[in-house]
Amino acid sequence: MGNTLAKDSTHALAIGTNDSEAHPNRWFVARVQMNCEKRSALRINSLGIETFVPTQSEIHQWSDRRKKIERIVLPMLVFFRAQEAKAREIERLSFVRALMRAPGENRIATIPDDQIERFKFMLGHSDAEVTINHRVNKGDKVRIVRGKLQGLEGVVTTASDNRSIVSIAIDYIGYASIIISKSDLEIIT
Repeated sequence: MGNTLAKDSTHALAIGTNDSEAHPNRWFVARVQMNCEKRSALRINSLGIETFVPTQSEIHQWSDRRKKIERIVLPMLVFFRAQEAKAREIERLSFVRALMRAPGENRIATIPDDQIERFKFMLGHSDAEVTINHRVNKGDKVRIVRGKLQGLEGVVTTASDNRSIVSIAIDYIGYASIIISKSDLEIIT
């Protein structure tokens, strides 16, 4: 009996149907209370789950002092990476209001890994403020060719004489955007 179980487990691994392959970790979005994003992420992280709270460093100037702060880019949202069964458990935690759902559906929304990685890159390397636009016009696909964001690809959503707004899509959330000079862009075909 024990050998049969071992053979079945070995066979499952050989054909790629073990739990880690059949149920991969994906990025989910939890809605939490206002001003509790970091605390909620720490609590989810304490369960052994990777979390991400999008922040950007800013210098705030008052008449008597300057202070560097971490601005929450997406208030009331915490991204976490887990299997769907674990995501459903997290949704039942007292500090989680709900998981983001696909529009018009009951299924839990997932965000592709590459979108999260590009978003993290944009937040970590941009000198300009990253904003989230929920509605943008479709435009040219572009790649940034100079500066700290070199290589980042996105879509031009607004353009003026010498500046453009470049956005990267984040499914179910909207677009993360920055203002950039047109001379720093090349069109991707």
